Amino acid sequence: MEEKSKFQDKRIVFISALITMFLWGSAVPVTKLSFAALQMAPDEIFSRIYFAGIRFFIASFMVFVYLRIKGRSTPELRLSSLKRKDWRFLLIIGILRITLCYFFYYIALANISGVKGAVLVSSSTFVTVLITPFVVKEDKFNRGKLFALILGFAGIVVANIDKGFDLNFTWLGEGFMLISGIFTALVETLIKPKGKGIAAPIISWGQLLFGSIPLLAIGLIGLERQLVWNATAIALLIYSAMISAVAFILWYELLKVNDAGELAIYRLFIPIFGSILSALLIPGESFTIYIIFGLVLVVLGIIILNTVGRKTKSEISTEI
Repeated sequence: MEEKSKFQDKRIVFISALITMFLWGSAVPVTKLSFAALQMAPDEIFSRIYFAGIRFFIASFMVFVYLRIKGRSTPELRLSSLKRKDWRFLLIIGILRITLCYFFYYIALANISGVKGAVLVSSSTFVTVLITPFVVKEDKFNRGKLFALILGFAGIVVANIDKGFDLNFTWLGEGFMLISGIFTALVETLIKPKGKGIAAPIISWGQLLFGSIPLLAIGLIGLERQLVWNATAIALLIYSAMISAVAFILWYELLKVNDAGELAIYRLFIPIFGSILSALLIPGESFTIYIIFGLVLVVLGIIILNTVGRKTKSEISTEI
């Protein structure tokens, strides 16, 4: 009988998911501060793509060092254990989750407001919840997940309600942000069925490495100007890389043994944490009562998810 992973324990899932979302949420103000330190204009899209490539490449090196150290005593963390199909899988998710996701993300961000970006980035949550049952048969969709999803998304909208939101749609803005979310969702649904036998840190390393190289190439080809680095920008870059290294390892540990649809709802914490940390760290950003209301709604959604949203044998009648 297969030993149950500690990452299936509900308390560890909750704590690990929150830590991951906090790290990714902190990337929001840190990225803004990085662009400011590099004096990067909003329309310098290729400079941003190049920055992302550097960030993820450094993150892949951090994970590689971890693998080399831990691999001495843990055989499953050795790259020599990978088969040809495993390398192919790492290449595919690297292109999908890092290269394509961030390529479309940065172009979109230059063409829409930050508030709309925060809301539309959450689209990956919807896509993951909806397509997971078709990819992983044992991961079902039920009313609990639906209610948790509705509450969580309402929280994102409420948190940004005072910042202005419109229903305009352009392909380079809203369209590209939705496409970015779809690539995120595709990878998250593939980790559990296709990533079996590959340790989460190796998945994280391969994704970051193979995804960062095309970003570096694309960024260099269209680079608007040479970036002028200073101590602040370098420190923020290293922290950004560390965020990616740690967060992806934790997240993939969870995705390998849990329902991707359930975990996806935790992603709604990212823009909430991002708003809170931006208010604390970035001059001109303010903390509003709407952020608190938004956080409450997202937390209520997670509570519903962990009480009535988890699929059990006795809940078959509640499937929709």
